[in-house]
Amino acid sequence: MDIRGKRIVITGAASGIGKETLLKLLKFEDVKILAVDLDPSRLEVSDDRVKKFKCDVSSSENVDKIFKEAEKVLGGIDIFYANAGFAYYEEIKNPDWKRIEKIFQTNVFSAIYGLQKIQAEYSNPVYYIITASAMSFLSIPGYALYSATKAAVHSFAEAFRFELKKPHRLMIVYPIATRTNFFDAAGKKVPVPFPSQTPKQVASAVVSGIRRNKKKVLPSKIFTLMMFADRFLIYPLRMYQIIENWKRKRALN
Repeated sequence: MDIRGKRIVITGAASGIGKETLLKLLKFEDVKILAVDLDPSRLEVSDDRVKKFKCDVSSSENVDKIFKEAEKVLGGIDIFYANAGFAYYEEIKNPDWKRIEKIFQTNVFSAIYGLQKIQAEYSNPVYYIITASAMSFLSIPGYALYSATKAAVHSFAEAFRFELKKPHRLMIVYPIATRTNFFDAAGKKVPVPFPSQTPKQVASAVVSGIRRNKKKVLPSKIFTLMMFADRFLIYPLRMYQIIENWKRKRALN
């Protein structure tokens, strides 16, 4: 894809992967970007091509507002990056319906609903991108709910590709642990899983994936190698989970 002149929507655009992807996309001529975030004031970008929009993506009504705003300020959509999401690092002790509902609404429902809107309402080609996670394939102790949301996104995308109508395209991004504000705010209480990478590394992989019309992007070569090795060796990923569980117990206790 030639990114020049594209009309782009990015959710979760004020920090982490969303912010770094936005900055890299601004290097292309004549792009216009709608930067969506719970607190877009955190995005310190002085560029007329970027329009900020405050929005919580955890409801269908708010996702509808994003599409309306994109039509208003961009004149349409060519690339939609459903990147907004958050993680819980926890030991689940008590039933909490609202907690489960909130993370699934943000991480899963909003991304799927946006893709459904593209399918139903847009005749022009739209490249739809979702940030999933390496935890789509390998759940990590301490991230049970988060892993479940990313596995749900992965599973939906794998099946929906067969229904996705041309000329639309879908790309799923599977970052490993990314050193974002989540870990900074948590301090030493939340150990960073191994391996990890920076938001810039993920953003570079995302932009490269767009240009090459990729369907899947796994930014970490180390994780790709781990997945490959697991096919031939005895339980290496299971051992990895045991190690991360040991780290979880130390952190939470």
